[in-house]
Parts: sequence; structure tokens; C-alpha cells
Amino acid sequence: ESHQDGIDSKLFLHNDPSRGWVKSSVYHFSDFHAGLIAMATRGVANKRLYIGEENVENGHVYGLVNVAAFIAQSMKETIEYDSCDENN
Repeated sequence: ESHQDGIDSKLFLHNDPSRGWVKSSVYHFSDFHAGLIAMATRGVANKRLYIGEENVENGHVYGLVNVAAFIAQSMKETIEYDSCDENN
């Protein structure tokens, strides 16, 4: 959480037609962090986000890749447009 401001200002950006890439007004680290914890521990429909295991060699690496893929997909579908719903 110590990098919260950096993540908000460098990762959660949307493409504003007149200003270029700017900090999202919708997406913030605190909400992302809470959602990540919820999906890793409780999940939805008996599915959880795998973030690695201590007893699995390189488990944390697989977890980081999953988080990166989740952020990339979110960026493509919603964050880029600063919207809360995927664009159709």
C-alpha cells in the first residue's frame, strides 16, 4: 500500500480526448486492493483469483502474472475509458 499514489497516477489512467492519459476519476488503488483481497479469499461462484501459495515454487510469480493479466484486461475494457462497465 505504500505505492498507492504511484499506482493511482501511473497505472489507473484513462485516455481523455483533450488531455491525453490522465488519472482516473473512477479507479483507485484502495478499491482495487479491496477487490483483489475479496477475489483471492472469497471469490465469486466458487472461483477465486490465484495469487500464489507459499508452498508452491514460484507461486508468487504466477500470482503476479494473474494480477497483471487482470489489470491489463480491465484497462482494455473499462479503465481506459474511465467507465464502470465494459464497452460494447
